[in-house]
Amino acid sequence: MSEAQRFADPDGRFDLVIPQGWSAAPDEEDGGVEVWREDGVGTLHLIAFEASADEFPDPAEELYAFLEERSVELEEDEVEDVPLEDGSELALCEFVSEDEEDGESLFWMVGVATTPGAICFATYFCPAGEEEKERDTVRLALTTLRLLDAD
Repeated sequence: MSEAQRFADPDGRFDLVIPQGWSAAPDEEDGGVEVWREDGVGTLHLIAFEASADEFPDPAEELYAFLEERSVELEEDEVEDVPLEDGSELALCEFVSEDEEDGESLFWMVGVATTPGAICFATYFCPAGEEEKERDTVRLALTTLRLLDAD
């Protein structure tokens, strides 16, 4: 994947390589960036926030806290540590949720990347049972994530 395919967050906090055949655009409603394939089954959303430049938050702890706020409980062995090319760290997990109202099941891939000065949340979702169509592509794209100094 070449540098020319990198897409930068409008706030300058991160960039990543967009998979071939996929599109990316700022998410005007929720902030961050959305990444999708036109005829695909899911959407990847990334959003970053400024963090203390003096601390390097543990991405797994941040991931567990993020999921706990959403009433998702995972075991420690269900979170994978993924090293990123810029020295940042990414904690990544997968799970299936079910909407109690309509019975729809969704596959989720959720990750948190951290570095001194920035934290980035990544969420990918698609209908449960469809995840094999894009899982590897999304995981590969996430490994290209670089957290940037917004200054």
